[in-house]
Amino acid sequence: MISLPSILLRLSVALLLGAVMGWERESRQRSAGMRTNALVALGSCLFTLISGFGFSQLLGIAHVQIDPTRIASYVVAGIGFLGGGTIIVQHDRVKGLTTAAVIWLVAALGMACGAGWLWEAMIAALLALAALLGLRLLEQRKMFEPRHSLQRSDIQLEVMGAADSFIGQVQEACERKAVTIERLDIKTERESKTVNLACHAQNTAALASVVDALQTLPAVRAVHIELADKSGRAPGS
Repeated sequence: MISLPSILLRLSVALLLGAVMGWERESRQRSAGMRTNALVALGSCLFTLISGFGFSQLLGIAHVQIDPTRIASYVVAGIGFLGGGTIIVQHDRVKGLTTAAVIWLVAALGMACGAGWLWEAMIAALLALAALLGLRLLEQRKMFEPRHSLQRSDIQLEVMGAADSFIGQVQEACERKAVTIERLDIKTERESKTVNLACHAQNTAALASVVDALQTLPAVRAVHIELADKSGRAPGS
């Protein structure tokens, strides 16, 4: 039977490592912060301790078989439900995957602590922090293009006889195609209007899709699009 000081040490290390991982997420203003990750690590550690040592008093009873990995295996399966709750799909964009992965890792850290792998858990936590903080620093210094970099563009609409609800129709079309409008300007002439949109999207396919959607609006006579370069500036600017 494991001693009480050893149990307390394992629980404390799990709680500390979970809190450290949660601090990184909380610094990014994510939903699962220090408290959530600390509790996940603590709970995983306790479940592992129960699975490994909680039923040792039953070993002497006839016809009783104990699988020390059963409860721990359910922790691995069950943590996916908690991590899945942090994933949000909004306008064809997926958010929260990194937070879900951190929760999954924190559960593994707690289980490692419960199994007595304290040094291994601490090394894994340090490697995870290096990945989260270091790779973000590389992205900020633009040492490589992140996958979620946005395509910027300027869209010009030639409009004839636009109704009062036209701007709302334009915004709705852009939202459906996951295109975000940064600026909208309207220039009125004698018989027509020109609507200029400064927007960004995930890729050029999304921009092409929104152009098709805008062309179907009854008041739109023509659509012109100008893609910005990687620095965010339009050609010639």
